[in-house]
Amino acid sequence: MKFSRLLQSLALLALAGFCQAASAQQSINVHLEPNGKSTLIGKLDSRSLAVNAEWPKNRDAVSNWQPIYYRGEFLVYLDSYDLGKNNAPVPGSKYLLGPSKSAPVLAIATDEDQAEIITIDPRYCHINLGTIVLGYIEDDAAVAPAAPPMTKPIVAPTQRIAFPRANDAIKTFEGILVSTTSFESNRNGYRFKLIDTDNKTIAFVDPSSLPEYLIFTDYINAKTIATGKLKPGSDEGDLILNLQSLKKKH
Repeated sequence: MKFSRLLQSLALLALAGFCQAASAQQSINVHLEPNGKSTLIGKLDSRSLAVNAEWPKNRDAVSNWQPIYYRGEFLVYLDSYDLGKNNAPVPGSKYLLGPSKSAPVLAIATDEDQAEIITIDPRYCHINLGTIVLGYIEDDAAVAPAAPPMTKPIVAPTQRIAFPRANDAIKTFEGILVSTTSFESNRNGYRFKLIDTDNKTIAFVDPSSLPEYLIFTDYINAKTIATGKLKPGSDEGDLILNLQSLKKKH
């Protein structure tokens, strides 16, 4: 599609411009929506890498936010009925961030996406997707109001379920075992997590202590009862569940 090729060319030009000039700016978060609490889909090393986009026709501009075209690799889900010939996603179908119709939509499929199927389930298939999506960054050109002196920064509430911090007690949770996004796995080193039915993260999963007779991959994308010890992750708010046992919930 001509539009898709144009976006790819814009992204490559932005990358070339960045390579020609060194930058000491801090990395910039790219969000799925123009809201600091929305899903984080990636990071830019510099503002010069951002390829500005127009605001979608169906929404008003949000102050201090800028839509951009963001190129990356994502772990997404697709309704299995939306697989066409040669198991390729049907153009126009939705790439979801979780195995649920209510999960956030990352992007709409085109015939030029690089989509590699990881697993196929009767309801949803898991896909490693390479494409350009519409994301949002905070506009660094906007001047933020000065904070009162000696005022502690306000920490935004997370979307995680409130669980006690880690201790030596064995805890049991019910949820769906899914793969993390490429951004999450690069950030904390864990490839899988346990989510609830609302697609909220319960904890990232460490399967290293599972008994050898349990085949971990048999439980991916299944409703499970997971038992283990909680420990804090490297990022504040992350919880890691060191698995002791797993069983499917029927």
